[in-house]
Amino acid sequence: AKPQRTAMSMEEAKQFLRAEPADGGPSLYDHLSQVLLKVILERPADANQFFEEISAAVRTEATKTAPPPADEGAAEVVPPAKEAQLKWVDTQSAMFVESTEDAPEGATFPDLYREAAMWKWAGIGFGDDENYRLYLALKALAVSKETGVRFWGKIITRGGDYYVAEVKSSEEDFAEIDPNLMEGAMGPNKYTYFVTKGTGEPWTQLPHVTPKQIVVARQIKRFLTGDLTAPVCSYPPFPGGTEANLLRAQIAQITADCVLSLKGLVKAGEEDDKEVVPEEEEDAAVDGELNELSTWVHAEIDIMPHGRCQAMPEKDEEEEGGEEEPVEYPEPKEPCGEIAEDVVEETGKALWILRTCPGGAGVGPKSLVYAKSLKWPGAVSVAAGKKVTNVYVGFGLATSATPQTYTPPMPGKILPEWGLPAEEEEEPQLLTEEADVTVAPPKEEEEEED
Repeated sequence: AKPQRTAMSMEEAKQFLRAEPADGGPSLYDHLSQVLLKVILERPADANQFFEEISAAVRTEATKTAPPPADEGAAEVVPPAKEAQLKWVDTQSAMFVESTEDAPEGATFPDLYREAAMWKWAGIGFGDDENYRLYLALKALAVSKETGVRFWGKIITRGGDYYVAEVKSSEEDFAEIDPNLMEGAMGPNKYTYFVTKGTGEPWTQLPHVTPKQIVVARQIKRFLTGDLTAPVCSYPPFPGGTEANLLRAQIAQITADCVLSLKGLVKAGEEDDKEVVPEEEEDAAVDGELNELSTWVHAEIDIMPHGRCQAMPEKDEEEEGGEEEPVEYPEPKEPCGEIAEDVVEETGKALWILRTCPGGAGVGPKSLVYAKSLKWPGAVSVAAGKKVTNVYVGFGLATSATPQTYTPPMPGKILPEWGLPAEEEEEPQLLTEEADVTVAPPKEEEEEED
């Protein structure tokens, strides 16, 4: 059978001929150009008969021609593209150096390959090479902080994306903080977050979030720039003023709304403070089917409208002062609430959708089920048996329940220019503009010439 011929355009043919060989010599296109040039210049009697000899002579001359010697002390010229590649290789190579010391006992990091395989069914993936580099970056962070690390997700920005890692906060971090101004480890600051612009680059710790920052962050929409020190210009003004604070506020909201677990694997805490704790029983089982919304529950405490997870701390009599009226705050939601209760108030539309993978004819006892948030596009929770993993990849923006358009505020009232004199005054004094006072500048005394 004759081999099938595939159509090739002129540009594709040129690219094929110009491909560089593995030995680093000239391409076939360059070699044929030199051969034809030699034929045109020398004009042999029978060029067609001696074409192979001419080609061999050209190849021999090319191998004998040595490159010009480089000037001593001259810097090697590196193309910009290659220089960027070499710089990237230097930043990544440090992660591949094997440590001779044992990792600390408290340093734990996720099985990223297993979790990444689950994320693929939900349409989220970073690639095998990037997954391994990200795994090494998370491991290095866990070893340096001597604590457990969870991969939170990725925030897409206009100038380079943020990889986000999650670490459990310590009570000692909030020992000297006023609980009225910032909640501690039982609120939105339950976790501490670190971000990096790429694997191999240093991790930067984000500041803790305050209730005021969460309240204002819910009222504005802003694409992140990729610069943690960039100012946040918004109305109402954002407390903190930098992108690092806004990023932290968005992460707190996404964590509270989108980190899920399964009913039967978590339970509400027994203490007065509302919290979610894992089920201690070893034989804990999932209560319900994975493809039902009632089986999925929230694994983090909800943030109330005033930016707190717990009730406001009671003030002492000395702090109250007796003059200020007490402010009524809404009651916090009960822990481990079902996601079936998350609906749009106006329409009753569910804020979560479930999908089985593989679905249709491929459904089996080991099929995965993932929950995708409609409020925070990019938030996904995937479950396989009793294994649940959460990840977020998006812009850090929530969708609006109803379409909203920006309406500029109305201008304020025009202030009066002059007030009329009061009738009660015996001698009314009208405001009059004083005459301009012009004073000639003093003349300088001329020095007598000698």
